[in-house]
Amino acid sequence: MDPVSAMATASAAFSALKKGFAIGRDIESMASDLSRWMGALSDLDQAEREAKNPPIFKKLFAGKSVEQEAVEAFAAKKKAQQQRYELQQWISLTMGKSKWDELVRMEGSIRKRRQETLYRQRERRRKFVEIVAWIVMISAGLAALTGFVLLLKSHTARAGELITCRLAAYEKIDEQWVCLYRGANNTQDVIHLDASQACPREMTCEYKPNSKPVNIKDVLNAIKEAMN
Repeated sequence: MDPVSAMATASAAFSALKKGFAIGRDIESMASDLSRWMGALSDLDQAEREAKNPPIFKKLFAGKSVEQEAVEAFAAKKKAQQQRYELQQWISLTMGKSKWDELVRMEGSIRKRRQETLYRQRERRRKFVEIVAWIVMISAGLAALTGFVLLLKSHTARAGELITCRLAAYEKIDEQWVCLYRGANNTQDVIHLDASQACPREMTCEYKPNSKPVNIKDVLNAIKEAMN
């Protein structure tokens, strides 16, 4: 419930009431404007309550900040209080305090009706939206977690599996051939052969996926340093 819109409705109705009093109209002939003003003030009070206790998704995703809405509700409430004071003074001085008391009872009835119908329905819709939003977020989180677990299981299941690796690089070091092979998901394997042999183009190696690609030259240099 927007406090700015509620205040605009209240101000329009209040202006109509002031004009009516100025030309001598009685309360009964302005019942429609009076009811509209009272309903708007009731909406404004409800907006202030909602601004003080916003739903969690409104805090996270609302375009307008919760703090800004609370400030608007507070400012509108102050303006509404001034309108109420002016109306009370006018009616009490011209028609008597009993007439103002009668209007206060009428306002109480209007607020009660709106609470039992409009505000209660609004609260049900708000809770329904919150429940749906929670379900969507939890479902998305579970789907992401399930996907991650399945991916992890697929990698774990393949650990130790024999796959085909292809020759990626080779170099002769101290009368030996150092042959570096690469397979699926950056699986790496190294074999050493006599200088009289040649590195085969393919070989069977154990599936050992790496999280990051390995630089072949760096691997060969590390082997060379280790053998020297």
